[in-house]
Amino acid sequence: MLAGIAVVVLAGAGTFAYLWSDSGAHAVPSSVAIQRFLQEGGTAGSGPGTGPAPGVYSYHGTGTESLTVPPKSQTEGPGIPGTVVRRAGGCFEFRLDFSDYHWQSWDYCVRDGALVSPSRAGYYNWDFVAFHVDDTSTFVCRPSITTVAGHLVPGASHAVACTGHNDHLSIGPVFMHGTSTLVRAADLTIGTRRLASVLVSEKVTFSGGQSGSNVSDTWFSVTDGLPLRGTWHTTVSTASPVGTSTLDAHGDFTLDSVTPQR
Repeated sequence: MLAGIAVVVLAGAGTFAYLWSDSGAHAVPSSVAIQRFLQEGGTAGSGPGTGPAPGVYSYHGTGTESLTVPPKSQTEGPGIPGTVVRRAGGCFEFRLDFSDYHWQSWDYCVRDGALVSPSRAGYYNWDFVAFHVDDTSTFVCRPSITTVAGHLVPGASHAVACTGHNDHLSIGPVFMHGTSTLVRAADLTIGTRRLASVLVSEKVTFSGGQSGSNVSDTWFSVTDGLPLRGTWHTTVSTASPVGTSTLDAHGDFTLDSVTPQR
């Protein structure tokens, strides 16, 4: 009888271990991103205008996310759809689906020849088999972050000051402060196209409801503001009923083609 119970316990433990390891993130197919783009009316305003052409761009990249409590890791890529949706007033939204459990989006606008960013958002989902935790954070930046100034001056920095809120975590507002610096200008080859671009480095810290930092280096097209290539590293600690949980995540992305799909 005891041997039978032991077999059942071991089988249950094995099943749980399999589900735990198999419940991670998966790459988002471009077809899924295109369907969402169309359902959201993404083709509206697809004529000539400010910003990149709307649609779903193909990126590739890698990344890893890990939590300390409960301890778990998940991966990103290798396919990373990048979706551009036009907004009113010379603005557009750019979203990267690093996986089906993690996306990031940025709002960009053209103001007096400069590319500025008034807001951004991010989503994470963690599947712990018995339960899951998902959360969307939204940051509003005042004044808007000057991402690419109208006059390209290597070394020029601009302040980053944003306030964020989470939809599922009761942690209070999160404050993001730091700098955005134009590092240098260069030409990048994307597919068969050679594009004038600039490298922008953003370094920020988080305080308030969460603490930590984020460092990102992103190449932007000078012509339309489309992100072409980038790396990032985020460390964020959040208080929880079972102790402080720290997220450590990093990744990279590279554009495959300047022609979007719709």
